[in-house]
Amino acid sequence: MQKALFLILSGLLLNCSSTRQIEKRYTADDQTVFSLLERLKKNADDKEAAALLPDAYRQAANVRKAINSNTYNNRGAGDRWMEIADQLQVAAQMYSQIKSIPAAAELIPNPWDPSVKIQEAKQKAAEEYYNRGIHYLSYNNRPYGQKAYEMFVKANNAYPHYRDVEDLMQQAQELATIKVVVQPVNYYNNSWRYWGFDNDYLQYTMVRDLNNASYNNTRFYTNREAEANFIKADRVVELNFNDLYIGSVYADRYTIQRSKKIEIGQTRSVPAKPVYKTVKATVYVSRSILQSRASLDCRIYDWVSGRNILSDRFHDNYTWRHETARYTGDQRALEASDRNLINNAATVRPPSREELAARLVNNCYNQLLNRIRSGVSF
Repeated sequence: MQKALFLILSGLLLNCSSTRQIEKRYTADDQTVFSLLERLKKNADDKEAAALLPDAYRQAANVRKAINSNTYNNRGAGDRWMEIADQLQVAAQMYSQIKSIPAAAELIPNPWDPSVKIQEAKQKAAEEYYNRGIHYLSYNNRPYGQKAYEMFVKANNAYPHYRDVEDLMQQAQELATIKVVVQPVNYYNNSWRYWGFDNDYLQYTMVRDLNNASYNNTRFYTNREAEANFIKADRVVELNFNDLYIGSVYADRYTIQRSKKIEIGQTRSVPAKPVYKTVKATVYVSRSILQSRASLDCRIYDWVSGRNILSDRFHDNYTWRHETARYTGDQRALEASDRNLINNAATVRPPSREELAARLVNNCYNQLLNRIRSGVSF
């Protein structure tokens, strides 16, 4: 139901927009005709409107009938014919309204129907757009590929499915598209399998994310996709982890001496006074630490000139830490932090090399992706 409502509203908006475009082309004579038609629509017995309408319509219609291929020669290829079609739409609107108003139809039994002329004008517009697109396409380079695509789009809008324009649109769009090839990632002189990845997921993730970002006239490929489809790269992305370090677990111990004065009672004097005692405890802490870090270099460059579009480095550090404790002495001397350590599990498995590598790689990559999205133009 929502979809149907959306389509209805979209249609109404398009019709309103089309009507406004036609109204922009009204001349004074046109406005007179439409005003008289409106009067007859409201009152079929309006004698003054009935008397004025035939001559007013004849004068307005003759202006549109006189339009020919030379009328808008100052316009570009195809554009002149689209303007002619739009001008003729005014006459088509008059025709439609006269037919829909019985009093007007009686006064003008055979109004001029320009629908055939409109279709002819649109077809000639499509032909001129099409030929200009073919001309641009013959240059066989990206800038002219974009111009060709724009011409073919105009041709298809003017006269849908004109000749093979849809195939040519696809061909021109392909020519106009910047092809960016993302190379396999260098994981610090190791293969991605060494770090526990089933495949070079970072390369595929980057291609997916950048394609989903819908960069204008830009398409991203892995090197394998480019090779399989004989795609020549315009831009190249190189990703290199110049540092990907995961250390060994380092274990040590240290002690904390606690001392606290606590109230153990009161004197018998009047008034009573508190009696204090100093209690002590020793906390023995066992600590495990595992440090890891990564540094990702990214270079994006133009394949032909070698010019850098982006050259930057992205870092990440992560330290895993686990501490547990035991104590001797009086537990009343302990702090809350001591109790937390004592209640910690004595044995906790540190993250694996694969888990840490995935964390470091993803964090560096997300920094890179944000950097690209914030202002890299391919």
